[in-house]
Amino acid sequence: MGERVSLAERLGADAFDTDSTSHLTLSDPALCRTCALRPCIRVCPAEVYQWEEDRLRIRYENCLETGACRIACDTMGNHALVWAFPPAGRGIQYRLG
Repeated sequence: MGERVSLAERLGADAFDTDSTSHLTLSDPALCRTCALRPCIRVCPAEVYQWEEDRLRIRYENCLETGACRIACDTMGNHALVWAFPPAGRGIQYRLG
C-alpha cells in the first residue's frame, strides 16, 4: 500500500474557483450576535466562520461545500445562515478522494 496522505495535504491539493460574491450570507446578522452555541464555527472543517469582536466573519473562499454549517445553524443555532451552492463551475474542485 502507498503512503497515507494527511488531511492537510489532501485539502492542499484541492482547487478553489471562487466567485466575487459569497454563496454564504446571513438573513439577519443580529441573530448571530444572540446565538449561544455558534455551531457554524464548531462544525466547519475549513474554518470559514470566525467570530470577530461583535460580528461573524464569513471567509467563503475556503468553503468545502459540505453543508454542515447550514444543518448546524438550523438545528442548534438561530437560523441565520442562508446557504447556497456557488454558481455553476465555481467553488471547490476536489483533487484527491
